[in-house]
Amino acid sequence: MAIVVRVATFAALLAAATASLTATSPLAAQYAAGDAQRGAQLFARLPCASCHDITKPWPGGDVCPNLGNIATEAARIVKSREYRGKARNAAAYIRESIVDPNAYLVPGPNYRTAEGKSVMPQDIAKTLKPAELDDLVAYLLTRH
Repeated sequence: MAIVVRVATFAALLAAATASLTATSPLAAQYAAGDAQRGAQLFARLPCASCHDITKPWPGGDVCPNLGNIATEAARIVKSREYRGKARNAAAYIRESIVDPNAYLVPGPNYRTAEGKSVMPQDIAKTLKPAELDDLVAYLLTRH
């Protein structure tokens, strides 16, 4: 029952967030390859929404990091000394996190498997078309 209520609450929040996407953020505008509105719909349809909360700030999630301000955090992470991935900007970091969830593991014991890998599905990017991945990145760049 709690999951059903959480999904319903998320759906309402997603509808409000999607409506505000017409005023695209500067970061999303830099990532012109995707459509943030389609990305919001995709985020809701995929398993993303069952683990990531887009209404609360990063990291903070019980199972996976919250993504409420992922655009800001992504820009910070790629500049940090701890980051060892290949991305050099927020859009590339978000894409990398979807395509290779182990490129950078967000600190927190709940975000790793017993083997030390990310709890995020390792093959999620293989289920997406390139345009869908672009849309998802564009949407997440609107989350400040």
